[in-house]
Amino acid sequence: MSLDWLSAYLIYALFTVVGIIGLAQLLHLQMGLAGIGNFGIVGFYAVGMYVFGVVQVRVPWPEAWGLVWPFLLSLLAAALVSYVAGLLVGWLISDLEGDGVLVGTLGFATIIYSLSLSEKRWTGGAEGMAIREPFGLGSKGTSLLWLGVIAVVVAVMIFYVARVHRSPYGRLLIATGQNEPLARSLGKPTFRTKLMLFAMGSAGMGLVGALYAVMNHFIRPTEIGIEVTLAAMVGLVLGGSARVWGAVVGVLLTAGLFDIVVQIYLPLPASWYKETMPIVREIAFGAMLIAVLLVRPLGVLGDMRRDKTVRRPGRG
Repeated sequence: MSLDWLSAYLIYALFTVVGIIGLAQLLHLQMGLAGIGNFGIVGFYAVGMYVFGVVQVRVPWPEAWGLVWPFLLSLLAAALVSYVAGLLVGWLISDLEGDGVLVGTLGFATIIYSLSLSEKRWTGGAEGMAIREPFGLGSKGTSLLWLGVIAVVVAVMIFYVARVHRSPYGRLLIATGQNEPLARSLGKPTFRTKLMLFAMGSAGMGLVGALYAVMNHFIRPTEIGIEVTLAAMVGLVLGGSARVWGAVVGVLLTAGLFDIVVQIYLPLPASWYKETMPIVREIAFGAMLIAVLLVRPLGVLGDMRRDKTVRRPGRG
């Protein structure tokens, strides 16, 4: 079957949308279930992106290892460092209230962005750094490969989130998010639960960032703007932050609709794409969010279905 209809831009746009769905799913666990607001999504995303680039490009790997082993170890390093960053940030914000958590995580993202510009020796600064492609499948083959990889990674995330909703761990997250003092008074380890969830979510965000670096073949500070956080958060809230499929529906209605349908299939002037479309995109996201929240305050899919959070007796 011919794949000529799959243009390079369409593959890239599909990869971006799927990656945002993954970020929004991780945010669903943190914010939708456990009540941990996170404005620092792009910070952990950037940690994974830059750690991957630095380890792959700056480390003097033995030539006998080829390109594949350094590539895989760089992905692992990206996830591990993002996990450690999540542990540290999670511990620092643990005593803050809701607004303080949002400001604290946003501050972390701002610090990472500043470091990406200032530490030119490691990050390349504003000029960025190129990523080595380990498999040599050609431009289109490589893009399709990484689109498939991110699709599998995000599918695993969705499967895991669905399982969490039906597990005792999921009920612990919900109890912690809805009334943490009550859950703590009942002997539940709320601090450890939130900290580990935040760290694991951060590792996942870092992995998505590393995969984006591979797909883009280049890392630069312009790739880690606040719009990454906004796309994931707006998509989740619009779809329904308490529902398993809320992230998927919300991101498809925002990034999917705009980045694929509008920018690829609508006949727009070529001069719009560089400066006008990014602004129109953010305005459209905000307008859609306001419109949906006025009609459906809990998002398109609404509140969590309680009957689905507990398995029925006799069913494995």
